[in-house]
This record gives sequence, structure tokens and C-alpha cells, in this order.
Amino acid sequence: MKKDTFYVTTPIYYVNSKPHLGTVYSTVAADIIARFKRMQGKDVFFLTGSDEHGEKVALTAKKHNKEPKEWVDEIVATYKLLWDRLNISYNKFIRTTDKEHEKTVAKILEILKEKNLIYEGSYTGLYCLECERFYTKKELVDNKCPFHQKDLVNLKEKCYFLKLSAFQKPLIKLIEEGEFRIEPEKRKNEILGFLTTERLEDVAISREKVKWGVQIPWDREQTVYVWVDALINYLSGLGWKGDPKKTSKYWPPDCQIIGKDILRFHTLLWGAIILSLEIPLPKLIFVHGFLTLEGQKMSKSLGNVIEPDKLIDIFGSDATRYLLFSFFSFGEDCDISLSKFYDEYNAKLANGYGNLISRTLTLALGKGEIKLKKVDKKFEKKVSACWRDYDASMEGLKFNQALEVFQALIAFCNEYIDKKKPWELLKKDKEGFEEVIYNLTEAIRHLNWMILPFMPEKANQIFELLGLGKTEYEKSQELAKEWAEVKVYKISEKIERIFPRL
Repeated sequence: MKKDTFYVTTPIYYVNSKPHLGTVYSTVAADIIARFKRMQGKDVFFLTGSDEHGEKVALTAKKHNKEPKEWVDEIVATYKLLWDRLNISYNKFIRTTDKEHEKTVAKILEILKEKNLIYEGSYTGLYCLECERFYTKKELVDNKCPFHQKDLVNLKEKCYFLKLSAFQKPLIKLIEEGEFRIEPEKRKNEILGFLTTERLEDVAISREKVKWGVQIPWDREQTVYVWVDALINYLSGLGWKGDPKKTSKYWPPDCQIIGKDILRFHTLLWGAIILSLEIPLPKLIFVHGFLTLEGQKMSKSLGNVIEPDKLIDIFGSDATRYLLFSFFSFGEDCDISLSKFYDEYNAKLANGYGNLISRTLTLALGKGEIKLKKVDKKFEKKVSACWRDYDASMEGLKFNQALEVFQALIAFCNEYIDKKKPWELLKKDKEGFEEVIYNLTEAIRHLNWMILPFMPEKANQIFELLGLGKTEYEKSQELAKEWAEVKVYKISEKIERIFPRL
């Protein structure tokens, strides 16, 4: 039987410097989605990668006395090392310098030209080198780039244009009717507000003075605008060759994760390219907010940057993944601090889940087989309700709510321990003791499934402690979610602190 497919993407990251916490945020979010969907038994394709062309990269490479390709090779290596540290389970890491990608870019431009959607002209406008994009005066804040607060330069050069203006009405209709789905709702409203109040202009899709890029196939003096090049990765990453009748089994994307600063590229420009190719639109563009540090935008110039590797060194990779999503709504701006992370880690992981595991499994250690005596209906009902809420939250990408469900089940287990007092039952009621410890151990198994997309390494460690190992991963989620699915536990391994208090 053919598995249902699921295609999830991150934006490919502009590799002009080492990865920052914002890129980690997007990538871990996509990984959580990918792992959750695999948990459901879906055939998942998870794509991430690197955006390596453009003027900014060429200038930075020159400053470091390197060729552009040599420079991006070094930076890409830092991304891959970090993704390994964070257990990012991507299926493919695409680079825009990959030859197959460059061929796909050229092929798509030829298709658009054949459809008379590309024409030659010249462009004069305000350009931000940091964003690698043009801005209108209306979009500026205090005459500066709204995202980088830097002055823009006036550029005038020969280029080729995409007839983006032809897609204004179709895009409005598709977004309004939900065929081109954008979430959260306020981001959908933001892009609709722009489309219904502003005239969509044709967009320059090539650069005459930028040599580090994919050449326009019919004009070797021009290179493809870096954003057009970058967006096409979602197709080339699946090996698409340009035939609309032969798209990958994974197309269209089920979920594309992006930051709010690249919303227009992923709705207007990306939407127009897909409509031009006459292939299905992505099912969902999900837009997350920015991470700020104690109320300020993180900036190296301000010296208020938290390096991803530092967080991993302090909390470990799995706890870092958890902390990024445990107390903020995904889709909103998130104000973080190291002190918040310490408090959350100690309260929810060390004193919460870690303490529950330690209390339960220490009592079970060396007691022989802990068997199911009879199904505890109250426990079964509670766990079933938690799974319903958890699944609904995860499907809606409400990660913090899914983790609240996880924590609520931990609280239920701790109340159960305080009420039943298994340490007293051990002295006077062996059967009652075994019933309590079985319920708690089985609850930990369920908790572990819930935490698996967020903390895959710890989940594996805990399954091993439960004596389940790889056999648990062979189950479907529907089977794993059944209460009392595992009938016998034998805890024989000494329990180490899963989350040492910091």
C-alpha cells in the first residue's frame, strides 16, 4: 500500500555568514513537523539548503581573499555541522550552486520566456544589498531598509522583467478563496492588504553587474536575480526537470516554513512562478515571527546575539529544540533570554519530565516484571484526551500548545503519585504497587511519543530505559497511542538523570 506523502521545506538560507538563531528556529520547526508526520506513517520529504549566489556573497568572499565558491563551501559546512548537532532529519540539503539546480533555473526561465512572461528593459530603483532586493519609497522606514535600518543605493541597469503585474487578480482570488493558503491569518491579511491597495509592478529578475550567479540562458551578460534563483530550489530539490506533467510524487509542498521578512517573495513572486508553470500551488505557507533578545532585535553590532552552539553547549541539543518552542506561539514574535531558558529548563524538564521518569523507574528498578493487571479507565481516558489535544495542536503547528498537553499529562502523573504513594504500597500491597507503577511507566511511554518530534535523542534514550528500544519505533502511531499497548515492563538499567538540573 502506497504511503501518503508529505513535503515540508525551510527557506534556503543565505550563506554569507555562519547560521544564527533565526535559521535554527525555522529549521527545527520544519524538523518537528517532519518527525511528527513520519510518526503518523507518512512518506516525508524534508528539504532545506543554502542560497549561495548574489552580489553580497561575492563582496564578502573578496574581503576574505577567497573565491565565492570557496567562501560558500566553508559557510555551508558550518550549517551542516550545526544541523547534525541539532539532529535535523532533512532528506536533502540543496545548494543553489548545484549544477542540477542551475539547469532547472535556466529551464524555468526559458519556459517563462516562451510564454511571453519575460521582457527586456532597464530598472532604476533603491536597492538594499543586505536583502538583495529593491524597495519603493513607501516601504522604507526613515528612508532606510525596514529590516536592516541601512541606507539604500540607487541602481540603474539593463535587466529582464517578469510580468508580475499580470498575476495580481489571480493571486488575490486564490488567496481569498484559500486555494493559496497563508497562515497565520494576519499574514494572509497583510499580503491581501498589499495586493488590494497597491498596484503590483513587474519585477526585475536579472542583474547585469552581478557576475556571481546563474547565467540567463539567452543572455550570458546577465545573471538571474538571487531571489528567483533561490525560490526555484523547492522544485529543483525534488529533481524537477521542467515538465508540468512529470512533477515529483511529493509535489506540491504540504508546508513551507518561512520568516515574516520574506513573505512577499514566497507569495507574490513564488506564486507567480508556480502559476506560470501551471503546476499546483503549495498547500500552506506558514509564516513565523522574529526572535528578539530581551526586547531588542538580535544584532552582532549591538553585541546581543546568542550563538546557537552556545545554547547547545549549555542545554544540550534536544533541550534547545524544546526551549525554542515551549513558551511562545509559533507564528508570533518571540522575546527570549538565557534566564528564561534556564527557568523553563529547570521547571519543565529537570523538575518536570526528568523527575517523573526518575521517581517512577527508580521504584520499578529490580522489581522484576511490572505487568498490566487491569486497565485503569481513568488513566486511559486522560491519555486518550491528551492525544486528541496533542494531535490537534500539532496539525495546527501550535507547538507550544502541544507541549502544554505534554506538561499537563506529567502533572496528572505527579498528582497520581502523590495520591497513591507507591513507596508505601511497596511495603504492604505488592499488587497495588505494581498497578501504580505499570500505569506510570505506560504513561511515560505515551509522553515519550509526544516528545519525540521535539527531542528525538532523549526519546530514544528513554525508550531504551523502558526496555523497548527499536521495537517501539516499528509501531504505527495509532497503535502506539493505545493505552496498555505494552503489557509488561522490566526496568533493569540504573536510572541516570535524563535532564540534570542546571
